[in-house]
Amino acid sequence: MLRYELYGLPSGNPYVSAPLDPFAVEDHRDLLLELEGFIRLTAIEAAVEKAVGTDKPAYFLITGMGNSGRTSLANHVMYRYHHARAVHLPCFRLVTHCAERGEMTHDAYRTLRSTLLSLRAKMRASQIDIPPPLSEMFTDLSARPRAQALDDYELQEIAAYAASIFAARDMGFGVRYEGVATKELITRAIRVFENASTVVVFTVDNYRHATAVQLTQADRQDFARRGHITDLTPLTPAQIAALAHHRWTGHPPSPFDPQGVRNVFHERPFTIGQALRRLHDLLDTRLREYDGDEPWPTDELRIHESWLRLAMRRGETWYGTGALHG
Repeated sequence: MLRYELYGLPSGNPYVSAPLDPFAVEDHRDLLLELEGFIRLTAIEAAVEKAVGTDKPAYFLITGMGNSGRTSLANHVMYRYHHARAVHLPCFRLVTHCAERGEMTHDAYRTLRSTLLSLRAKMRASQIDIPPPLSEMFTDLSARPRAQALDDYELQEIAAYAASIFAARDMGFGVRYEGVATKELITRAIRVFENASTVVVFTVDNYRHATAVQLTQADRQDFARRGHITDLTPLTPAQIAALAHHRWTGHPPSPFDPQGVRNVFHERPFTIGQALRRLHDLLDTRLREYDGDEPWPTDELRIHESWLRLAMRRGETWYGTGALHG
């Protein structure tokens, strides 16, 4: 067992790489960090406030590689939207539909149909009486064969009607499309939810290969007229140093030497998920090598530049460069 208590860490290693969900976990609300420009949280909050203030849909597009923080940021957007609506309606409740990667296909209509039928299920689960006209719309949508698919404006009518019923109960809904498979989903979803007071978040893989959505500059400009775009890039060495500092929850200060982190992590790019896993492993390794009993701060538990270089080189030798990214 690693003796995390020597670092004053009652809950274990603070550099766990897992999606943050401040909407569901209160402790996550302070963990999403701007990290010297990695994320512009104030711009995101301003976009949310503008949409809520005008009773318009809030659209967000988040691009990035795997482990770049897309899901965490999407969850944060949902949380900020709920918070902004609750300022005006203290009893406001947001229900969410999260279309995960397994549900995402190149059939945009099928995805949107599934989203709207999910709203029906959530209305029933919330014990909301569905008016007969809307109930008939849902039934028709569910039973209609693909060859007789509704057009976007008919779907729009269902979405707007559902939103009005939620609003009458001081409720709303949010939608997250994780790993968008086709640009068509983005353009059609914007049209379908155009008259609904809601939040819709799209996450897109930032890869140059045939299976990834390729957004042109014109696509991005078109989206920017309706919503907010965030591109999650690999962290700079300075941002990784800030991550090591701000995520530290043990006895102050963080054992990671900031300048050492900046000097050592400049050799190759790391996404935020990769950086967290590397910091996690480095902290654990430092504890395994320590056979003393004096708690931090003590120099033998400090993670200084020379030790970092040795540990990084050793990891690359044993496991290959892929271990530094995994």
